[in-house]
Amino acid sequence: MAQTPPRFCPGCGAPTAVGQRFCANCGQEITPALLAQHISQRTSQAPQPTWAKPIPAATYPRAREMRRPGRAGFVFVLLVILIFIGIGAYITAGLLGLRLPGFRSGGSSSNAQPPVTTQRVNTTVTYAGVAITILSAQQSQSFSDDPDTTTTGMVRLHIQEQNKTTTRVSWIYNDIAHLILPGGKNLAPVFVQAKVGIAPGATQQSLLDFAVPTSMKISQLVLRLGAANEAQMDIPLTGHADLSKYALKTTNLNGQMIYLGLNWTLVSATSQQSIAGQQASKGMSYIIVTLKVDNTLSQEAIPGSAFDYMRLRSGSATASPKNTTLPVSFETGEMGKSGTVTFLMPRAAPPSP
Repeated sequence: MAQTPPRFCPGCGAPTAVGQRFCANCGQEITPALLAQHISQRTSQAPQPTWAKPIPAATYPRAREMRRPGRAGFVFVLLVILIFIGIGAYITAGLLGLRLPGFRSGGSSSNAQPPVTTQRVNTTVTYAGVAITILSAQQSQSFSDDPDTTTTGMVRLHIQEQNKTTTRVSWIYNDIAHLILPGGKNLAPVFVQAKVGIAPGATQQSLLDFAVPTSMKISQLVLRLGAANEAQMDIPLTGHADLSKYALKTTNLNGQMIYLGLNWTLVSATSQQSIAGQQASKGMSYIIVTLKVDNTLSQEAIPGSAFDYMRLRSGSATASPKNTTLPVSFETGEMGKSGTVTFLMPRAAPPSP
């Protein structure tokens, strides 16, 4: 059986052919013994592959531990988010024309209050049955606590309201209060700090701000109370204004008559601009008639409601009652029973000079 020679010369490594006994390159004899020796030498000299060698445990790289954000980091991130939300809110509000706390629609950005001049007024009128007293008037270039202040001049009125009636009375100063400037210009308040209504027997204070140039003096101004469709009252802010034309006027009477068997006596008639909770209409006045009734009959008399049988006439005008306190019946022998009947009548024109 023929021996198979190596495929490469053990001497020079040149390739050999089957059955070749000598190397054509170096002449080396090619025998099985030399082949075995050559293979043994190459095996001992061949380097071991690196993947076969065990790697010491110390040489393995340790995986890095992932750090979780601490409490301080979380608070910082939350703070940044809130800051961005706040900035976005202010920018959006500015684009929409909204006023946010800390921003004014007018006036100076400084909180410093310019000098203020104060004038005592202490003038009282009655509106809708409530005594309204203008305590004082203040003037300044601006008011730092007014969100709608201007920087060209402001006038502030301090007002006290006292409700001596048994009725809750409500109004809105923006509708009933205006400042009249020299020349007749009419100004509505730019800022009002007041309750909408006042409870029976209560006393409270309000504040009204008007945009008035500093060139005008307080004594030149007039406060007008009353809506356009109401009986209005003009109150000069001089501190000594004569407001007698707005005061109630009472005329004592002694007229007697008999109606439904009862003896009626007209005690008095009072003219005034308002009653509890109501201001007279423009060009009108309330007339309150006080009556006394004696029942000399031998039985109870029931005339009914004064709304049904009582009227007041002035010239060509005839009015039904707006309110009454007269009883609907009178006991047998009842004497001196009194009550009032309220009418709304056209105001009498002043006499010609």
